[in-house]
Amino acid sequence: MLQSFTVTKDSPWLPQVKALYESAFPANERIPIKHLLDNKIQREFFAFVDTIDGTPTFCGFSNSITRGTITNIVYFAVEPKLRSRGYGSEILKAIREKHPETRLVVDIEVEEDSKDAKELELRERRRNFYQRNGFEASPFDYLWQGEHYRLLSAGGTVTEKEFRDFWKEVLKDIPGAKYP
Repeated sequence: MLQSFTVTKDSPWLPQVKALYESAFPANERIPIKHLLDNKIQREFFAFVDTIDGTPTFCGFSNSITRGTITNIVYFAVEPKLRSRGYGSEILKAIREKHPETRLVVDIEVEEDSKDAKELELRERRRNFYQRNGFEASPFDYLWQGEHYRLLSAGGTVTEKEFRDFWKEVLKDIPGAKYP
């Protein structure tokens, strides 16, 4: 059974989380992990662990922010060797159970901007995964850190104004922070 553990700087799962974070997200899409661990922005940062063959095994992590009626899953990844085994869907289900009253949002890189067939396939697989888990495209795209993203939501549509207001609120006390 999948269990979640809060990730802190003292977490025994931090080395696995950090390694997956750095391998799953390109440098231009990452912020320093120390910012994911600090208290400047109230976040939920979880490592997900399952017992496989009697051994506790790190499966993935999620990092999300909730404000009002929106929960933005900012970072989310499953260990490559454990993908396509249902762990991603289980993690999304765990987030939904923690926030049944909110609309979940994720962003994905826009498929039309793919540089080659391999990248296009990965982006299509990511979109299909989220669609299988109840996410639908929102009516807008945005740019952040030089990347073009499409917002997906589950539990209701999120407008561009709501999304931008969400990030203005989240980052209001962080000088120089850029929001989408």
